[in-house]
Amino acid sequence: MKKGILTLASCAFLLNTVFAQTDADALRFGMLNYGSTARSLGMGNAFGALGADFSSLAINPAGIALYRRSELTISPQFSNRNVLSTYINNEEADNFFKLSFGNLGVVLANSKRSDNHGWRGFAFGFGYNRTNDFSTHYTAEAGNATSSLLDAFVEDLDQVAPEDIPNYYPYDVDLAWQTYLIDTTTYNGGLYYYTALPYAGALQRRSLETRGGTGEWDITFGGNYNDQLYLGFTMGISNLRYIEESTWEESDDQDTIPYFRNYVYSTELKTEGAGINFKAGLIYRPADFFRLGLAIHSPTWFSLTDNYSSTISADLEDGIDRIYDGPEFIPFDYSITTPFRAIGSLAFVFAKQGAINVDYEFVNYNQSRIRPEDKSYKSYFSPVNKAIREKYTMSHNLRAGFEWRYEEIRLRLGGFYSTSPFDEKLRDTEETDMTRYGLTCGIGYRTEKFFIDAGYAWSRMGSYIQPYSLSYQDTYGITQKQTDNRILFTVGWMF
Repeated sequence: MKKGILTLASCAFLLNTVFAQTDADALRFGMLNYGSTARSLGMGNAFGALGADFSSLAINPAGIALYRRSELTISPQFSNRNVLSTYINNEEADNFFKLSFGNLGVVLANSKRSDNHGWRGFAFGFGYNRTNDFSTHYTAEAGNATSSLLDAFVEDLDQVAPEDIPNYYPYDVDLAWQTYLIDTTTYNGGLYYYTALPYAGALQRRSLETRGGTGEWDITFGGNYNDQLYLGFTMGISNLRYIEESTWEESDDQDTIPYFRNYVYSTELKTEGAGINFKAGLIYRPADFFRLGLAIHSPTWFSLTDNYSSTISADLEDGIDRIYDGPEFIPFDYSITTPFRAIGSLAFVFAKQGAINVDYEFVNYNQSRIRPEDKSYKSYFSPVNKAIREKYTMSHNLRAGFEWRYEEIRLRLGGFYSTSPFDEKLRDTEETDMTRYGLTCGIGYRTEKFFIDAGYAWSRMGSYIQPYSLSYQDTYGITQKQTDNRILFTVGWMF
């Protein structure tokens, strides 16, 4: 049945029917990846009780009070992310290289030694710490003889009249409708939707590239009381940038599907914004060889803006190039509140020759919330926040690090382990295997006025992506193993 060109609803109505935010955004933007200096990275990012390193401003701000002298640091970083994707028993590997900054900061310390009880020094710090990296790239492909993304589009059209498709699904289903990938037919007086792939059997390929990350400008103040109690407070001003470019393609690579060659569905999502958080911490040193640390991190209150675009191009073997773009997307403003965090630490120092630090971090991801800036859209986000409460739970993060000193040389080892952020009833499935673990090492050279450190971290995490789902049959998913390699260099000057 031929389709005419339907008049699109107003942009205001389109905004009312399309939201790109999901519970996955709350998890993505709520996760952190410490290790903004090479020294911290080499010790497994475990620095909650040791202090006197710029990364402690983002972990336990009390660490700034252990500085004896002022310091300026800068940390360039090289990272490589390898993603092994498995889709219907077919494996594809992708690599992504990136150069970025781990930190840039200065600490101004005023420390004095005294036999008198009381405050013996104060320190102020300001600078940038990188807290997460979203950059990745992967491709997954395989022949699928059982279903198509177009089947999911048709399922969405249950009880939807053809003239209403642009209003309900302007950025996905309507694109397939306008390019004749979905059409209608009549049978026994009824109207039915069908697709250009009625019996599946196409080669499916998904390609995804993401860029961006989160960073934090930390303003920290700390004090040293009697060389036993160290207190610190940080105000963090966070910046966030996330870009996702995705394509989904289905093609008749065997030339067995009548009147169909291929189609490509492309989307681009850009999220940008800023946030603020607060951190408070203390370190208690009852003896020279032993320290205890405690830090509390408030949620980060992000204010974000989304921009979105989509297009479909289709080749139906009739010599007509069909390309259709989704309507212009009105930038949408909303907020995300990330979870509260608590970090407990202990450290042992061996006669200034070596040190061991262990951090335990507690974070409950079901505390995240997404809210629109325009309160009239609040009801549309209730299902998203319900999914956050039901899918996510407490995560326990353990980090440990060791450092040994030999004259001007420093040698470091470390490791970390984070449990899955998903609720226990979901953890037994591949879909929610996001346990993360890794090993680190490092080396440094330090003089009275200058130091240079190098740190390396290897980590691995699994994940699962469901490109689409159907109510009447199981669909295939993409299983992934993500391996990260980070090399971080820190150069510092003391004055």
